[in-house]
Amino acid sequence: MSRPFLAADPLWQCLCPLWSRISLLPRRLDLKPPARCVNTPPPQRQLSTRPNAPSARKQAIKLHHGGTRDSDYANRNPRVSWQKRLLPDPKPDYKTDTTRTLYDRLEVTALEGRCVDAREIAEILVRERKERPNLDIYYALILSNTSADHGAAWRVAEYLDELAAAGLEADSKICHAVLKVLAVHVDHLMRTGILEYMKGRWFEVTSKGKQDLAAGMLREGSFEQALHALDEMQGSGTEVEPWLLDLFVYTLGEAGEVSEAHAILKERHDSGEKDVSKNVWAYMLDKASAECEYDAAAFAWKNTVNLGFLNPPSGICLNVLMTASRAGDPALATDVFTHLSKRGETFTHLHYQLLLDAYLGADPPDLKRALTILTLMPQENLPPTAWQTRSLFTYLNTDPALIDTALQMLRELYTANKPIPIGALNLLIECHVSRKDLQAALTVYKLIHTFAPNAEGPKPTFADIETFNLLLRACRTAWPPDERQASFLVSELCALRVKPTALTYDRLILVFLASGAHHLPINKAEGLRLLDYAYRHWNDMVELGWLPRFGTLEKLALDLGKVGDGRCWDVLQVCEERGKDIEGWASKGAWIKRGVEKVWAEQQAKTSAEYEGAGVLTAG
Repeated sequence: MSRPFLAADPLWQCLCPLWSRISLLPRRLDLKPPARCVNTPPPQRQLSTRPNAPSARKQAIKLHHGGTRDSDYANRNPRVSWQKRLLPDPKPDYKTDTTRTLYDRLEVTALEGRCVDAREIAEILVRERKERPNLDIYYALILSNTSADHGAAWRVAEYLDELAAAGLEADSKICHAVLKVLAVHVDHLMRTGILEYMKGRWFEVTSKGKQDLAAGMLREGSFEQALHALDEMQGSGTEVEPWLLDLFVYTLGEAGEVSEAHAILKERHDSGEKDVSKNVWAYMLDKASAECEYDAAAFAWKNTVNLGFLNPPSGICLNVLMTASRAGDPALATDVFTHLSKRGETFTHLHYQLLLDAYLGADPPDLKRALTILTLMPQENLPPTAWQTRSLFTYLNTDPALIDTALQMLRELYTANKPIPIGALNLLIECHVSRKDLQAALTVYKLIHTFAPNAEGPKPTFADIETFNLLLRACRTAWPPDERQASFLVSELCALRVKPTALTYDRLILVFLASGAHHLPINKAEGLRLLDYAYRHWNDMVELGWLPRFGTLEKLALDLGKVGDGRCWDVLQVCEERGKDIEGWASKGAWIKRGVEKVWAEQQAKTSAEYEGAGVLTAG
């Protein structure tokens, strides 16, 4: 019988999920039998009422697996038994079985979800053995559609139509079989119709049926209804099977509802359930750490990895470490480090950075432990860089007194024979620079030599190029800009044989530009001299094959144009020739040109006006 379809708006179905008006139900859900005038329905065949049903069922199962004689031969020959297990079971000849055996085979195929075989047996019973369609046959046909690969909800709808056409009414057993199929193949309309049908006939939904209902709701994405159904089952004392609870964890986790999945798993753990699968724990740890759900990740880690129950891969461990870092849980972060260390993991800068962030994120922040991590990194040949100290930089800038406290803590660590990396001292300098305190930054710089590694003997300093770049930035942001201190730092850099970088020249240019702009209104000659030094440093930089940043080039060209210095056009010419090496030049280079042309024209007009004014005064 063909399957009738219900023409309904999908959006309307979503907005009205519990609608169950009988007039709108499709014909395939009308389970009422048609009126019969003469004949009455035949008595229903029940498997439990046939004599010797258990023995017949065992015989059918034996036949299904190869027959008694083959089994005896396999038992006598272990080698043949092993070979038989490698080969598929031969398909039995259904036509040679007795009717009773066929009914038993039908039940077995239904339970195994072999819908094709179940249909074949049913057709033999009806067409060849002249069995009248009955509830047992339709129950088996419907139940066989629980197969995820071969079953289908639309086929169940056809069986329900055939059932009604045969004048039979579905009993509670068939209704529960439909619910079991709908737990695998979602059909919201059919489920609603079956529930209404059961309600109208006072059929009580069994505990297994309630679990099938919840599973179907999960599969169709009705999570709130599924959770409500779960709460009702647990509240009424209904035993919820582990497979359904596992399904809740997996489905809610995939939908991003990790906190709900965690609540279900935690309740199972707290109730003393010991049958929770290792796969469920591993999935929860993976999903919770990937979503940075701290409570779920910490719960899964402490109850599995810390107990030796799981050994997660490095990627999951890194996610747990990141989760602990964001939540400010140094204990969990340390557990992850300990676990990775025991199996010989190679640590990276990121591992130490996350551990440091975890200590700073604690309440209250543990500054000394965070600084101690910086001293551990050089021992692993991973000297800290500016990237690993960002959280420390943010924390120290909340209170100026913390900078001095951090310096004192570093002194204590150095006294305890801990190697103090230059990155830790550069951090303190950067904190003073961000507060535009040049003198405090220079004070830390002058103390750097006192933190030199003891094994290397006394050294004038072990400052690196990052140290000098930070101090040059401080010379520019100071008020007034200190170009003399910048020149001293350059000479110091050369004396220590520290190799400058492009950023060193860039910041040196900015120092002289800022100082020149400061002196021009006061002392024009001094301002022009400083501007000339800025251009020279730019020229030296170009000869080395480097170019300043876009903003530095813009300021240099504009400042030269404002004083009528024709070298501004040289700067623009070089930028045009090497524009591909300057980030942002292709999109914003034309703005610089227009800006320079504008200030150049203004300067020329101002100069012409001054000359004309001087000529008038001379003539007068």
